Amino acid sequence: MIDNILAGSYSLLLHAVLLGLFIIGMDSSSKPHFVAPQKVDIVQATVMDEVQVLEEMMRLQEIEDKKLQEEKERQTKVDEKLEETQKELARKEQEFLDQQERAKIEQQQRDIKAQQEQDKIKQLEQKRKLEDDKRIKAEQARKLEEDRTRKAEKARKLEEDRKQKAEKDRLHAEKLKQEADKERRAAEEKQRLAEADRKAEEQRKRDAERKARQAEEDEKMRLAKIEKDRKKAEALKKKKEADAREAEAKRLMQESLEAEFAKEAQEREATRVAGIVDIVVLQIKQKVKRNWNRSGATTSGLEVTLHVKLMPGGDVKQVSVIRSSGNAIFDRSAETAVYKAAPLPQPKDPKAAAELRDFQFVFKPE
Repeated sequence: MIDNILAGSYSLLLHAVLLGLFIIGMDSSSKPHFVAPQKVDIVQATVMDEVQVLEEMMRLQEIEDKKLQEEKERQTKVDEKLEETQKELARKEQEFLDQQERAKIEQQQRDIKAQQEQDKIKQLEQKRKLEDDKRIKAEQARKLEEDRTRKAEKARKLEEDRKQKAEKDRLHAEKLKQEADKERRAAEEKQRLAEADRKAEEQRKRDAERKARQAEEDEKMRLAKIEKDRKKAEALKKKKEADAREAEAKRLMQESLEAEFAKEAQEREATRVAGIVDIVVLQIKQKVKRNWNRSGATTSGLEVTLHVKLMPGGDVKQVSVIRSSGNAIFDRSAETAVYKAAPLPQPKDPKAAAELRDFQFVFKPE
């Protein structure tokens, strides 16, 4: 812009000089001519000055035209660079829209899978309830049959007492043997679970080391990319301020996308771990119910909230009542059932297993 102003000023100045010389020439031509050598010299000098001025004007005009041409070429290059930048921004925007669409489809697939898991759990629960109803009916039929048998054999009771006592002793001995076998199987199962936990811990350590190496490589790549973007931004800033602002906008957009993707990954991991924990807690409830000893008193409608602490492998470390059912006998029977059900089911996933080291659940046998 300054060069254009200077060139224009030179042009006006030259035009003013030519106009002055033209006026001087007109004045000279209007005066009478005297035949004198000095007058001829003045006219010749004036003509020579005009030719030099014209030559200077042409030279300055050429310089001005050259500068205008160079400015036009520079502006053309700037326009081309701006167009390339706009195309790159459009491409990045399209990639962002494609990523949003893929994330939406993945979320729909996860919702469908979660619904299928819930339906499967409901089916298992319905099957368990049907089996419990069948068992209760069979137990009631058996009790009715026993009552009828006792009434029919009441007359032979005295003779059968001796035989029943001998049978009771035999059954007691057999029960002791079964309990010993059960303890032996429990010890074997505990050892097997301990070995499985050890192998799982070794695998977890290997996975952790692999993830650490991968994270280190990712961090190096990320730092290299940041350094590359920084140098690029500095170069663009030196070239033009507008280009620097566009580069900064791209960098901020990329960081926002990375933060959003990281947040979604954390939410997906939390949902996955919670699903595993819910399934294992349901398995724990079922196993505790199977080990619960129903007392003579009615327990209909009773429920108790228990706080359970586990050791690695599923062994019960401590059981305490958080919210009582109002029936102390029922509460103690629920605690006993938890101890008898040990070792409790444990997930293979390390995060879910950590969640189940200290947890609460509601025991409701009905």
